[in-house]
Amino acid sequence: MLLFTVALAQCLLALALWHDRLSVSFFLTIAALGTLAEAMFVHFGIWHYANPTFLGIPLWFPLAFGTTGLIGARLARTVAAMWERVSPS
Repeated sequence: MLLFTVALAQCLLALALWHDRLSVSFFLTIAALGTLAEAMFVHFGIWHYANPTFLGIPLWFPLAFGTTGLIGARLARTVAAMWERVSPS
């Protein structure tokens, strides 16, 4: 539960900083797809977790996936904007 609380705080902070529609959609998409993939891997016995709490995975995983997707999307958008500034037109 402690890790879930920390992941939730981190997630809420990231969403507070970057809360435009595109960022939220990245968060939700990656959270859903990552959780679904992990649940499938656990279901088919590819691996397992010692303390699963939700669909065979830890409860904090969807938040971690979503936050990672959010940060990755922001990084990609920042790099693309920097690239546009330095690339010759």
